Amino acid sequence: MNIEQIRQALASGGLVIGSEVNEMRSPAIAEIYAAAGFDYIMIDQEHTAIDLSEVAGIIRVARLSGIAPFVRVPEIDYNVICRPLDQGAQGIVVPRVTSRDQVLEVLDMIRYHPKGRRGLAVGGPSVGYRDINAQEFVDRANNSIMLVVQIESEAAVRDIDSIISVPGVDVAFVGPVDLSLSVGRPCEFTDEKVVSLIQEVVDKCREHRVVSGIALFDLDLIAKWISAGMRFFWVGNEVVMILSQGRQIVQGLREFFCRQCYNTPCYHQRATVSADGSDQQANS
Repeated sequence: MNIEQIRQALASGGLVIGSEVNEMRSPAIAEIYAAAGFDYIMIDQEHTAIDLSEVAGIIRVARLSGIAPFVRVPEIDYNVICRPLDQGAQGIVVPRVTSRDQVLEVLDMIRYHPKGRRGLAVGGPSVGYRDINAQEFVDRANNSIMLVVQIESEAAVRDIDSIISVPGVDVAFVGPVDLSLSVGRPCEFTDEKVVSLIQEVVDKCREHRVVSGIALFDLDLIAKWISAGMRFFWVGNEVVMILSQGRQIVQGLREFFCRQCYNTPCYHQRATVSADGSDQQANS
């Protein structure tokens, strides 16, 4: 999907699914995600070492592959927000939002005059280096770039009305790891308090007609929040998917091999040599 199609899908109550990039620097990751059927790719600069040149390469392939490129920025700062936009990012994800003033500040950065103060650079990678009318460029950018604000603390939930009532907020996105941490339940996504806070975000978004979403990898939990009304998801990242599928394959093959061993101890039931040179019995 491109960004216009994502907007249309959300406006009609459809489901939008993306995934995060943490470690893979090759721009091919965007083409891979597109081939897998994801609607958007979320390039994370908050918790990773991915730099702007790497972001730019992934964005370029994403746009050519028909998958919308989003960038999660590390902080609210003009340079770290607007430079990915100049490279063609179609959505900005802002972490740790807790106030209306933060939202207004970001909107002022990402929009051109008269709606904001973003500096104008016409005809670069965001339009494939094609000639384009300057006013058309400004209007398209002001109307198409999506703003996703992350709700990641109990304090943010308490102030959710003022945060999402700002015109221009497209998605209120729950960061469940930090949200659960903020109430002393790190990564306990089914804890009663955590669930209550997430549900409050969903309910308030419905009142304000703002899309709600969440980052999860557990499909049962995702199904629960789809039923609750969430429509915008990012499902794990490339590391999680590789580890999950890899562990499943390795475990399955080892279990099959052990069943063939019958009463003969297989290799990982025999004594192994530990790093310090002593014999140990493997646990598997």
